Amino acid sequence: MSLTPTRIGRYSIVRELGEGATSNVYLAMRDDSFSMVALKQFRSLSQSEWHQKMFLTEVELGKKMRHKNIVHVLEADLSEKSGAYLVMEYAHGVSLDQHEHEDTLLPIKTVLSVVEQIAHALRYAAELGVVHRDVKPANIILSPNGTAKLTDFGCAVPSQELGSVVAGSLAYMSPEQLEGEPLDQRADIYALGAVMYRLLTGKNTFAAEDNFDARIAILNFPITPIGTYRKELPQALIGVINRAMQKNAAERYADWDEFLRDFGEAAHGIRMSDYDLDIYRGFSIPTQAVLSSYAAADREFSRSGFSRSTMPDSFGA
Repeated sequence: MSLTPTRIGRYSIVRELGEGATSNVYLAMRDDSFSMVALKQFRSLSQSEWHQKMFLTEVELGKKMRHKNIVHVLEADLSEKSGAYLVMEYAHGVSLDQHEHEDTLLPIKTVLSVVEQIAHALRYAAELGVVHRDVKPANIILSPNGTAKLTDFGCAVPSQELGSVVAGSLAYMSPEQLEGEPLDQRADIYALGAVMYRLLTGKNTFAAEDNFDARIAILNFPITPIGTYRKELPQALIGVINRAMQKNAAERYADWDEFLRDFGEAAHGIRMSDYDLDIYRGFSIPTQAVLSSYAAADREFSRSGFSRSTMPDSFGA
């Protein structure tokens, strides 16, 4: 583990924000303006030709894209001796990989807001002819004011282009992406469907012991029904997730407008409902069964009156 540098270029390093396979991200302050930014430095030991191409892609696309839900790249220095770096707006908040497990799930209405915002960001990218290829919770930042921002376009490719290397995160990869086929916006629609599934359940869309099993599942098997993990999600929302994640791209939503239409209708129904869909959030399947029996008997039943602190041990956790 390397020590955090005190300076990179004309930036003073405040602290490390994160560490990836080939880069480190720091909170930094620019000397002349005292503005706070996120500085992503590419580790020199990782500078293979492929990784350099990914880094350049992120710089070029990041500067080009101007959308409120996409982290904007401000500048880059590819000649820095300690490692090439790019400077991005500092999106204060948390990456959603901190909310992708059963005991850290966000309220359903927050998840809906995030998905809607990221869908608009990806529609904007699609209009520019770009497929992100790595849509996942870790690449989404949620600010305290509720704004969600998509980051890391290092894996992005032009629509319909055959990637020279299969890239992305396996749990969110469409079958055609896994097979190295030319991609369009439907690959990102699949990925956002998988993100929604994960943020609502804390589970991947398939169960696999290793990457080989995961590949087989992605290419051949249907996703685990979301009701297995989360009771009483409305059928309209389940239908959106299922269609977004069809194996055959031709059976998915054709574009982001079509996705947003159906998703918007499902989200509106949830937002207008006075029924607490979050009573199951973060609880085990046995506990959900108990909650379900209460909810079936009394539709006014609320999670607020049935907290973990008041639950008998026999209900599980």
